[in-house]
Amino acid sequence: MTSVHPTTGRHLSAPAPADRLLLTTLRPAVVVFDFDGTLADTSTLNTDAARATLADLGLTVPEPWLQDAPLADIALLRQRLYTGLNLRLPCTDGEFVTIAQGHWLTRSHQVREIPRVTAVARHLATTVPAAVASANDGRVVDAGLAAIGLAALFQAVVAREHVERLKPDPECYLLAAAELATEPARCLAFENTDEGVTAALAAGLTIIDIRATTWSAQTP
Repeated sequence: MTSVHPTTGRHLSAPAPADRLLLTTLRPAVVVFDFDGTLADTSTLNTDAARATLADLGLTVPEPWLQDAPLADIALLRQRLYTGLNLRLPCTDGEFVTIAQGHWLTRSHQVREIPRVTAVARHLATTVPAAVASANDGRVVDAGLAAIGLAALFQAVVAREHVERLKPDPECYLLAAAELATEPARCLAFENTDEGVTAALAAGLTIIDIRATTWSAQTP
């Protein structure tokens, strides 16, 4: 069954029967979604923004290196640039984030939703509170959610600037649960990376790894 989003005009799919059955079995009190690669396909956009930012800083890197670079963790990116390419990032971490954010925001119209997950998000958000826990910048997450018509769906967005430690540290998931005044054990998370799965489990959340063809719940 599909409907049409009143703002974007996109056709919205209902969750698959197997996904609905799993969610009915789990009965979470709160749902928490990762953003990049979970709700939204942003891989090309993230890479393009990083490439443009490095170019602004006078740095050119091999494309295969860029494809595998840790773009969410600027401190680690700085380290990899030096150890792998003998390049130094001529700015602070905050300055890099600001420049990259500008490039990303000008391209935010390129964001595409991941239909299986967004169908579940729209379904669940009609019955339980929902949050986003992302390693990306808050303005980027907000713009991406708006681009795919999900901006009004979430009661809380936890982003890079809200935490001291990024995934796989559990801080972002603990904060998301706290923002919605719910014990982590009653929350269900959706993730698409090993770091994200580790973070959610360490925080005490049940997790669905969306990379699996058949979804199942992992518990701490």
